[in-house]
Amino acid sequence: MERKLRAYSIIKTLFVLIALATAGCHREVAMPPLPLRNITLSDKFFDVWPTSPTRAFIVGDRGKVLLTEDGGRTFKRIDIGTQLGVFGIQMTDDQNGYLCGQDGLVMRTRDGGKTWKRLDSRTHLFIFGLSFPDTNHGYLVGDRALVMSTTDGGESFIKRQLQRLFPPEISDYALPYEEPVLYSASFVDVDHGWVVGELGRIWATENGGKSWQEQQQSLLPQWKRPLGPNDDARFADFLLPTFFSVSFRDQKHGAACGLEGWVIQTDDGGKTWNFAHQADKPGAPLDTLVPGAVQIPARDPLFSIDLFGGDQGMSTGLTGTVLRLQPNGAWAHDPSVPAVPFPLSQVRFFDATHGWIVGYGTILYTEDGGKTWRYCQG
Repeated sequence: MERKLRAYSIIKTLFVLIALATAGCHREVAMPPLPLRNITLSDKFFDVWPTSPTRAFIVGDRGKVLLTEDGGRTFKRIDIGTQLGVFGIQMTDDQNGYLCGQDGLVMRTRDGGKTWKRLDSRTHLFIFGLSFPDTNHGYLVGDRALVMSTTDGGESFIKRQLQRLFPPEISDYALPYEEPVLYSASFVDVDHGWVVGELGRIWATENGGKSWQEQQQSLLPQWKRPLGPNDDARFADFLLPTFFSVSFRDQKHGAACGLEGWVIQTDDGGKTWNFAHQADKPGAPLDTLVPGAVQIPARDPLFSIDLFGGDQGMSTGLTGTVLRLQPNGAWAHDPSVPAVPFPLSQVRFFDATHGWIVGYGTILYTEDGGKTWRYCQG
């Protein structure tokens, strides 16, 4: 009998404790959820487009689109109605703009980026880059040598594959070089533009895309890498490094960068291109590396390049690499940019003073021409 009473007492005590705990929970003040951060280390930002010294759009993975109007001190997230990755964005003015991305994604805004409408691109290929010289005329490039153009603001698109046509007698050998990916386009007006991509492709047009000319041939004599045992001399210009980004200041002056960390430059509209030398830091001696020669350690791939102002330029790459154009035409590692051990996908300047760098979990802003940079926390 005593054992039963003891057991009953223990059970009663447990019920009392549970009741007290439950009552205590009901008396607790509910804590509001932590605010969602607009910028996290897991974000992958691919492009940025400033529309004023302090206003800019930033796009990235999983359909993420951010807008800042105060130089990156605060950001507003814009719901574009998709989780597809956004690879590129361009605003042609304060109200009109376009973006592109995965699964043939092309969208347009007519209200300053508040709302975005998906356009019928008639493709499911990835679209990696775009260039709109004005609100109605635009060019988009992507997978499998895709080039799309519009003259009516995206109401309709003309599609083509921008690639070399090989003679029938070597077409079987040319299979590895067919349909190269095109990554970037730069148009300075509705007629003059350039496209770069995989396998060293450089294409140019002077008539709004009605016809295109290859321009990478001038790089072949400079590229000293010997042919490998499985390389075919008939396709030597397809063994040039892949180019990820191209930027033209005007119809004459342009630059591109890519996979093996090289920058190429032209001052005659691409009739001739030259590999640019690099330096460890501004004012340091230029390297003597021969283009195509094996370098140990290898250079970081360069993902973006931007020519801005009258004579400025900057390029960003894999492990936080940032190069700055020097007065002598060389490119030097820029110590002014904070050391970031992450890929830096894009650099863009609104003018010679105000600029942005975005990448994986990173947004940087300068308002003094790149002398100092500020981390944007979101």
